Amino acid sequence: MRLEDLQFFVRIAELGSMSGAGREIGLSPSAASTRLSSLEKTFGAQLFARTTRRTALTEAGRVLLQHARAAIDEIGQARSILEASTEAPRGSLRISCNTFFGRKHVLPHLVEFRSLYPDIQIEIEVSDTIVNVIEDGYDMAIRGAPLADSTLLSRRLGGNPRALCASPDYIARKGIPKTPEDLANHDCIAMASVPVWYFTGPEGEVAYEVQNPVIKGDSGDLTYDAAIYGLGLSLKSLAHVWEDLRDGRLVAVMEDYKIARTGGIWAVYPPSQFVPPKVTAFVDFLISKYGRPPYWDTDYRAPEAAKLGERPR
Repeated sequence: MRLEDLQFFVRIAELGSMSGAGREIGLSPSAASTRLSSLEKTFGAQLFARTTRRTALTEAGRVLLQHARAAIDEIGQARSILEASTEAPRGSLRISCNTFFGRKHVLPHLVEFRSLYPDIQIEIEVSDTIVNVIEDGYDMAIRGAPLADSTLLSRRLGGNPRALCASPDYIARKGIPKTPEDLANHDCIAMASVPVWYFTGPEGEVAYEVQNPVIKGDSGDLTYDAAIYGLGLSLKSLAHVWEDLRDGRLVAVMEDYKIARTGGIWAVYPPSQFVPPKVTAFVDFLISKYGRPPYWDTDYRAPEAAKLGERPR
C-alpha cells in the first residue's frame, strides 16, 4: 500500500465519487475502480457501498477514513520537519538578550557569524527586562538566571558564577568585608530585581537583604559602572566582570562565601517539533566561540587567563 492509495481513498470519501477522485489524478473509471478494489483487498474489507448514483462509506470505510487522515497529516508533518532540518539556515532571527551579555559576548562575534550565514538577518534587542519569548514573537532569548518552569526549550551556554566585588579605590577607603554581617557597614549597590543576596558559607546559606543601598538601579550596566567608579560593592556575574577581576579594575571580596542561587546562562526558544535551522546555527556558533567551559567559568587568576583574554569580545 502506498501513501497515494490512502490519499485517493480519502478523496473518494470527500467527493462521494470514485470517478471524480480518479479524474483529479488522471485515472480512467476502470483504473480508479481497480485501484480501490486493490485497497479493499489490502484491508480485507469493503470500504464503500457503490451504486450507479453514489459512493458511500461503509462502517469499515469510516474507521479507515479517521485513521487515514491522521496518518496522512503525520506523514506531511514529518516531511515538513525533515525538509526544514536540511535547508540552509536563513531568514530573520529575532533575539532578546540582557544588555551586558549582548554587548560583551554576542555583538563582538556577529561579523564572523554573518560571514558564515549571510542569509540570516539578525534583529537583537538588549534589555534587562525578561520578555515573553512566545507572546512577544522572539525566535530565542539569552538568559542569565535560574530558569523558571516553562514550556520553552533550552540549551546551556555556560555557568553563571557570580562575585561580590568593588573597585580598588573603594577597598582602600572602606576596607574588605569578611562575612555577610560586615555588609551592614559597607556601601552596597543594588539591582532592583535582586533585593536579597544569597551566600553559602561555613554556616550554610545566608541571606542578606540590601537595605539603604548607596545606589539602586534596574540596569546591570549601571550597577557595573557604579562599582567601577568606586561607589560600593556590587554582586555581578563573572561573565560581566571576569576581565575586570583579571586586570585589577575590580576586586572580589568574601570569597569564602560562594554566591548561591546563580543558575546558568541559557539560550531558550519556543517549543516545537523541530528547532529552526537559523536558531540551531546561532546557538551552535555561540557555544563554539565560548568553549567548554566558557572563559568566564574559569579562574581569572590562572596563568592562562591572560591568553584567554585575547579572544575577540
